[in-house]
Amino acid sequence: MKILKYLFFLLLILVIGLSIYVAIQPSSYSITRTRTIHANPPVVFNYVEDLKNWQDWIYWTAGNTGTKITFGETTKGIGANFRWNNDKIKGKLETTALTPHTHIDQELLYGEHEPAHISWIFEPEDNNTKVTWKTEGPLNFISKAYILWKGSLSGRVGPQLERSLEKLDSLVITDMKKYSISVDGIAEQGGGFYLYTTTSSKISDSRKKIASRIQVIEDYIKKNRISNVSIPFTLYYSRDEENNATIFSNGVFTSAKIITDPESDILTGEMPPFRALKVTLKGDTKNLEEAWQSAYAYLSERQIAQDSTGPYMEFYPVNANDTRNPAKWITEIYVPVSELNIPPIAE
Repeated sequence: MKILKYLFFLLLILVIGLSIYVAIQPSSYSITRTRTIHANPPVVFNYVEDLKNWQDWIYWTAGNTGTKITFGETTKGIGANFRWNNDKIKGKLETTALTPHTHIDQELLYGEHEPAHISWIFEPEDNNTKVTWKTEGPLNFISKAYILWKGSLSGRVGPQLERSLEKLDSLVITDMKKYSISVDGIAEQGGGFYLYTTTSSKISDSRKKIASRIQVIEDYIKKNRISNVSIPFTLYYSRDEENNATIFSNGVFTSAKIITDPESDILTGEMPPFRALKVTLKGDTKNLEEAWQSAYAYLSERQIAQDSTGPYMEFYPVNANDTRNPAKWITEIYVPVSELNIPPIAE
């Protein structure tokens, strides 16, 4: 009997000691992981902000085909939320605060655990984004005991955050590379007065040069308070593949003739109306060469002659000034044609 008493007291001491040991463990946790993604902050921020994208990369749901996801009334901005439920766990995520392109705060309800706070920080690094994902929350007695039994929370959850960030990285890059080319048919271009500046460039450097010259035009328009102008364009004069050289103008159409400053390199021109094959590229301008080749192939297959004296042009309805995501850029190509009996496409 005494032995049983001693065993009981020994067990009681062990339980009390273990309880004290559990109780003095940290009452909160904080897990942080970072990853550099090869995209600019607005692109990465917008992808993370839209909760509809989460099911493809977050470790709670990715890879579990039995997961049922229910989205709230909105999936972007403050108040955006979604719930999920599968054979392992159920939970809810809600966006509680954000600063565009730099920071997102969220509340996570995960199973029977105490609510957790999630924060995202998006920092520019050259043309990349350093993404910091932090998850923190309180730990009750049972949670502390569970961690002592199963091991470090950071050691178990951290690798899942890392895998999710890796998947996020892959999906953002894939999304940015999406593009499509559509041959719209023969169109009428109205022509008119336009402001322009002409330059030469290596073909390999032409995209950067075009962007800088368009900025010069836009600065001139803003400085001189010129209104009613078209979307920016490039007008090509020559392209020498052998010598990697091209000459082109960048400009905008205006509603009337503009008398420019004689000391400026901005000039005024007038273009007559012309008929051209219109091709639209949706996506990164890296794919423009393919779009141009699609235009040439279309004309060749239908034996439609190009008008080599006419204007070969690119218009930029949606460009880098409108969105930092190349997948959303829109470029319209016009290849002049000489057959006047071809009906234009319907606008």
